[in-house]
Amino acid sequence: MTSLYEASTSAGSVSPASPPMMSSARRALLTFASRSPATQADVDQVMRSLVSHDDWFVPVLFAERAWNQSHFDRTLLFADAPPSPVLNVFTDLESAMLAEGEALGVYGGPVPGARLMTALTSDLSALIVNPKSPREEQWYIASTGFEIAAGWGSAIGVERALADRGNGPAPAAELLGHSYQLLLEKAAHALAQIYLPDIDGAVAVGFTATDRAEEFMSSLPIEARPLADLAPLGGVQLFEMMRGVGAAGLVINAGSDDQTALTRDDIAEILAARPHAG
Repeated sequence: MTSLYEASTSAGSVSPASPPMMSSARRALLTFASRSPATQADVDQVMRSLVSHDDWFVPVLFAERAWNQSHFDRTLLFADAPPSPVLNVFTDLESAMLAEGEALGVYGGPVPGARLMTALTSDLSALIVNPKSPREEQWYIASTGFEIAAGWGSAIGVERALADRGNGPAPAAELLGHSYQLLLEKAAHALAQIYLPDIDGAVAVGFTATDRAEEFMSSLPIEARPLADLAPLGGVQLFEMMRGVGAAGLVINAGSDDQTALTRDDIAEILAARPHAG
């Protein structure tokens, strides 16, 4: 049986791999496995955990094709692998060690989950997480779900960019490149607006992901929930709309811990940062 070794590319040494503690991504998978029946909210929780996880191990050949990376902080050496349309990845070193002896090729890490999920392309038939782990620690995404996975990757990218903003400008590239769920008044199919204590005037509401939207909708008074609706809208279209309506700004993920308010000045700066913006 071929032994799995971890090669430290930074130190240039090779040593037997030692398993780390259980990762948060694997804990999320275990929690999901205990749900019966599982709901869409449970699926969303797993996807958020997987995409937020930043310690993935992926095939080096895949990383070279996807984002031109061939050197990693940590490298795992499996037996040579034949070509396959299935992308096998590992949440952590411990899960990878369970695949010892398998013909998987060379793996590298750590890789951010958002980078992984946004790199899935139609030449792949599926993504399999922890292929040799117990079933409750695995996850499967068919190629038909890659667009959803990429949306989660984009959502996490927007949320992190906003969290890291500080007093600097809004992260225009991330905000414009994402698609949102926009809050509407169902009866009139019109833009819904709310008031925030730190902004003078009503603001529109957008959500980065389905779980953030559902959190807000479920927090509304029971009698108000049938009056609200959601509509998907691309980032460029959303911010262009914000410039044309009378709202005082836009709040991203209202009611969540990562709620972020963007003023009309922020929106103008975001639109001005578009490529070829006039």
